[in-house]
Amino acid sequence: MRVLDLGLQFVDLALDFLDRRRLLADLLFQFAFWLFVGAISFSVAGMLLLRIFPSSMSIFGPIYTKLVKTPTWTFMVMLALLPLLMYGPILGWKRMSLIAAWGCVIGGASELIGTTGWLTIGGTALPFGEYQYTQWLGPKIAGHVPYFIPPSWFAMSIVSLDLARRVTDRRWGYLLLGTFFMVLWDVSLDPAMNRAFPFWEDGADGVYFGMPLSNWGGWAAVTFVILVGYEYIAKDTLIENEWAPWVYVLNCLFPLAICLLRDVYLAAFVGVLATAIPFLLLWRTNPRYVKRTLSVSYR
Repeated sequence: MRVLDLGLQFVDLALDFLDRRRLLADLLFQFAFWLFVGAISFSVAGMLLLRIFPSSMSIFGPIYTKLVKTPTWTFMVMLALLPLLMYGPILGWKRMSLIAAWGCVIGGASELIGTTGWLTIGGTALPFGEYQYTQWLGPKIAGHVPYFIPPSWFAMSIVSLDLARRVTDRRWGYLLLGTFFMVLWDVSLDPAMNRAFPFWEDGADGVYFGMPLSNWGGWAAVTFVILVGYEYIAKDTLIENEWAPWVYVLNCLFPLAICLLRDVYLAAFVGVLATAIPFLLLWRTNPRYVKRTLSVSYR
């Protein structure tokens, strides 16, 4: 009996330890999420202020670079951190680390290939077309790709996969749909970061606000490779978190706001339509999940 009692006590301690870890992860997520929201809000408020009162630039001009970089970099860090805290307790931290590494390596490698022009076929730089990052996103890997970019591939690809799995449970269906959701994000992202504000510059004058349409083909190919890797690493463990829709929509709303405040209205309009597609599909196939998602923010 004593051995049994000791065993039960050990189980209780183990469960208590796990509960504490989950609680800590949840608290860290809440902190990161609201810092994420705060960074977006600060940036949008600053752009709105300059639009309404252009003369305020005389006040903020000396620190304008810091006012742009600080919330943008905070946003990028939180974007990478949120999925770790969302899915780490579900997948286990070892598996989560492998997934994050896979997303960062594949995304980062594709960006290095794209920015160096290493793979050019028939005058077309693969996989995204000819482009270069400016100084606004900070230090760069090998002088080409900002360190923030590879983690953003990991973050948005896993969130896109999460949403896709709510629409269909067929493996190839949600892998392809997750790829599509990821590409939809770029519909507003590219005009915002290229035309509305110079975070990067396209080398050729493409048909979609300077971006060649082949860019979306590159996005789809790279994302699909990333998602197949996630599926292999996660095995039968579901990659699901109730906060995924909020992270996805907020990350889409930020470039939409930039487009609006920088007068790139057509891109904003098309971007709104693109952002709505995942949620319309979710509403049609899984309305209970959408309602549950809307209630999550009130907890």
